[in-house]
Amino acid sequence: MSRNLATTPPPTRAGKRMSWNALLCQERLYPKTRNHSQHRTTFEIDYDRIIFSKAFRRLARKTQVHPLALNDHTHNRLIHSLEVASVGRSLGKAAFYIVQNRESVPVPATATDFAELVQAACLAHDVGNTPFGHAGERAIRQWMSEHAEIHAAFSRAQSADLVLYEGNAQAFRIATRSISGFEHGCHNKSGGLGLSAATLATMMKYPWYSDHASAQKEGKYSVFQSDKSAFEWVVNTTGLLSQDHAYCRHPLAFLVEAADDICNAVIDIEDAIDLQILHRAEVEHYLMQLSELSDSCTIAEMRSTSIGKLVEQCVIVFEQNYETIMLGQRHSPLIEGIDKAKLDALNALNNIAKHKVYPFEQNDSLEQSCISILARILSVSIGGQLSVHESKLDSVLVPYAEFIKLITDISEPGYERLMMVMDFVAGMTDNYAVNLAERLNHD
Repeated sequence: MSRNLATTPPPTRAGKRMSWNALLCQERLYPKTRNHSQHRTTFEIDYDRIIFSKAFRRLARKTQVHPLALNDHTHNRLIHSLEVASVGRSLGKAAFYIVQNRESVPVPATATDFAELVQAACLAHDVGNTPFGHAGERAIRQWMSEHAEIHAAFSRAQSADLVLYEGNAQAFRIATRSISGFEHGCHNKSGGLGLSAATLATMMKYPWYSDHASAQKEGKYSVFQSDKSAFEWVVNTTGLLSQDHAYCRHPLAFLVEAADDICNAVIDIEDAIDLQILHRAEVEHYLMQLSELSDSCTIAEMRSTSIGKLVEQCVIVFEQNYETIMLGQRHSPLIEGIDKAKLDALNALNNIAKHKVYPFEQNDSLEQSCISILARILSVSIGGQLSVHESKLDSVLVPYAEFIKLITDISEPGYERLMMVMDFVAGMTDNYAVNLAERLNHD
């Protein structure tokens, strides 16, 4: 079922304000020749392509906060992404009515289109997550910094991709590169997840490269040098504004960030209570401030109501800053503009989580274990040599041996070959990384 959404953006940007005709572009980087989805909208298709992908499925065995947790109620990256997508859907639908009210001409979309677009982008935002979450990112960065000789011949920007390795950029790479890159006969098959330009733009929270000043300062960016052509296509197709050697965010990317911020702040606390890392008394006051509920309510009731209140607050901030956002002039998260009392409560919860919940902040042995595991895998992978007798190959080593043979046979240039290694390593689940490192140590 098609809707009256823009399919061809204007050839040039009109002035310095973004246009929804381009921002909602349905074009795909590598469109298929035949349409098998007559009864689904573009953004529904995007959602379905993400949720059925292997990259998304692997998030079920990737760390959200607590690595290799034994409690089945503890969030993993897949559950987190589904919850962020649920919050994002609500934000997207609310944003539509603001946009329709503020624009001088009707926006060529419906509230459902906005909801589906933000929901799809939220679903994809963590598909580039490394094993062990942010600790995995730090481990990769440390190893690459300690082995500068590997990328000494690369450009400054290419080296920055490695020493500032970033899961957000890996997500964009997965979304725009081949998802069958390690399948026989499928090398360099174009398309990635096959998402629309609008969804690709909306999932990018940091639309700049690793050598940009913001990336160098904060360690956050959304695209590697290897994916420059896809990135340029996305920003030009959706009409994102160029500024300071980067691009402004897609307006709906602020909603993706807000959904992630809301879930991180509240749900991490609930998990910590379930795991008996925190006691109710330590956080009850702040949850009551957020939810406006009494102490007779359960933590689950406070959590769900707090999320609803924060969604309402972020919608207000989006509306108040709408014109600034459309001009590409807002850079801070929506969550930072909410009511002061609620922001204070949220910051208090985040501070408690930082010092008492996040295990890699409190347990140096976990961090060192993560570094050791990924260091072993990177050393063997980048060396491209795996000497294991055929009789020892099992379900852990077979796919890895096939990967090593693939990157050895194709003889890609240094940087591109190294990025393929990162694809494989970043794609590992926590369990697979642990098991593989153990086998590599023994063999």
